[in-house]
Amino acid sequence: MNLTDLARVHDDDLDGDPAGQASGAGARTLLASIMSEPPGQSGRPRAKRLRVPVPWLASAVGLAAAATLVVTLVVTPDGQIPNPSQTTASPEIQPSARQILLAAATAAMKAPSSGAYWRTVTITGMDATSPDRGYIIRRRFSKEQWLARRQGGQSWWITQNLGAKPLTGEDEAAWRKAGSPTQWKYPLDMTGLVGVNSSEVVRAAAEEKVAQRLRGKWKGSAGSLTAELVTWDELRRIPSDERELRAYLERRITSQAKSHGYENDPKDLELALQGNCMEIVFSLPVSPAVRAAAYRLLATLPQMTALGRVKDPLGRTGEALGYRVNGREGEGVYQIVQVIDPETGLPLSQSSTSTIELADGRTAKVENFTAYRQMGWTDEEPSLPTKRD
Repeated sequence: MNLTDLARVHDDDLDGDPAGQASGAGARTLLASIMSEPPGQSGRPRAKRLRVPVPWLASAVGLAAAATLVVTLVVTPDGQIPNPSQTTASPEIQPSARQILLAAATAAMKAPSSGAYWRTVTITGMDATSPDRGYIIRRRFSKEQWLARRQGGQSWWITQNLGAKPLTGEDEAAWRKAGSPTQWKYPLDMTGLVGVNSSEVVRAAAEEKVAQRLRGKWKGSAGSLTAELVTWDELRRIPSDERELRAYLERRITSQAKSHGYENDPKDLELALQGNCMEIVFSLPVSPAVRAAAYRLLATLPQMTALGRVKDPLGRTGEALGYRVNGREGEGVYQIVQVIDPETGLPLSQSSTSTIELADGRTAKVENFTAYRQMGWTDEEPSLPTKRD
């Protein structure tokens, strides 16, 4: 199959496949077909070096102030891009990023497009050192987001702190040696540590679920795009053609840049386009056609890199995609990594890893991740816990 024609594959090419399931035979056949083209023929230009102001970096990965999405940044001062640690070895030729994204675009067209709520269920993990820098602990959180489609309907966030515990056997041994604490108090001088805030108390025990009504600017919102909340009416006006989608996003990005006093650097624009497309794919309740267009637009961007098949934090297998950003001088190289299932067009996870040095000189790997357990339309009602805001 010619890759240039893949974006125009119609729904009947996957006729009979169960929407949203990874077992669709047509989707597997489609992916196998595009993988048969040698990756070297994809014609992707080499990645450019980007020097990105920090606010643009935040905008590119969709850091709305009220959102709890984890930023997936890998900082590697030596410029080397680490591969995901759980890449599964395969004798087959790995597909290119373009091939993966076009397959995902075709599969995304089969997703359901109606329901009372747009429901997203995530598990987030954040690693941090203990306050004495003796070992690593992992904190985990769950979040359900129920966005009501009906005007005037009530939207909800249901969150739960799932607790914290030592990450590895070696960390557990160090934790026991430290007296097996059940909470960790962080002093002011540890603000820069991964996963913790200044003066924060981290507890080992899980907490109750809490339901929070979406209020203020979030009330009636359908999510955020270019780090700005969008209404359902605005969402319906997002173009479903990749060329029109690019023009639409460029206008939003340029307008935002002007409002914040930034210069319209073309390199920054490319980075922002990538981040905005990921916002559409990973978080917005857009139509299947718009999600597919975002995938197709991503397939045209030169910085996207295929990192191979990996296991996500929930043990599911998908294709890892990344792109890197060269920050300002001294900031190192940032790599943003996402895992998708090209057979369904659904995102699986976002994750990042980096290394830190502990007090005893041991080097430890720390990870931040957000895994998407559910995403899509539903007519179910949220099961609200007793504890509410």
